[in-house]
Amino acid sequence: MRRTREYFFSILMLCTSVGCFGQEALDDDLPQRQVFVRVGCDVSRFALPYVRNNGSKGMEFSVDGEIAYNFFPIAEYGLQSLSRNTDTLSYKMSGNYLRVGLDYNLIKYKHRLDRDIFYVGLRFAGTRFSHEAPYAALNSVWGVVESNIPRVSMNALWGEAVVGLKGELFKNFYIGIAARAKMMFSHTAYNSMVPYIVPGYGKGFNRFNAGFTYSLMYAIPIRGAGPDGYEVIGD
Repeated sequence: MRRTREYFFSILMLCTSVGCFGQEALDDDLPQRQVFVRVGCDVSRFALPYVRNNGSKGMEFSVDGEIAYNFFPIAEYGLQSLSRNTDTLSYKMSGNYLRVGLDYNLIKYKHRLDRDIFYVGLRFAGTRFSHEAPYAALNSVWGVVESNIPRVSMNALWGEAVVGLKGELFKNFYIGIAARAKMMFSHTAYNSMVPYIVPGYGKGFNRFNAGFTYSLMYAIPIRGAGPDGYEVIGD
């Protein structure tokens, strides 16, 4: 996990450096950018039950828009649940989560309607969820002891560093791919049982987690398109 963390942040710093040195300075009186809101859905969430086969299900939605050149505030909301049943354990978890943050575009726009971005960003995230183990067979010095852990409500806060891209497939429809490094800030005390999965974060027993999202998005124009919308920015 430490190597994964170091590798991810090395890529993050490299991408930031390349973007800062490779992007030409923009003029102060550039043509007005089009105002838009982009909504999306993380389609990778629907594949989780088939890829991991751990009983996890969920969905995640996002909304972002450009408030200033290259700066994109973003909010991401999701739901996640998990149900596992084996000979020694019956476990259930469900909850929701919210991430809010800011992305910075590292590449230069070609025209005022260009919304393709390669970005780095930060997120502050939180979740409220519950989990329980209606049946658990635990090994002890006296042999196997059958027990149960009642339903407990919990919460957690964490931060994320994100590297990703969003590109237009066809008019107003976009695809997005992002890699995430996550660090837990605080959580409800794990008195009886560490949660197997924290919604939106990952394995509950890890201080650091890595994640990946694959999204489909649609951009809703608000204003500023002009007659043809393709006024050139720079050369």
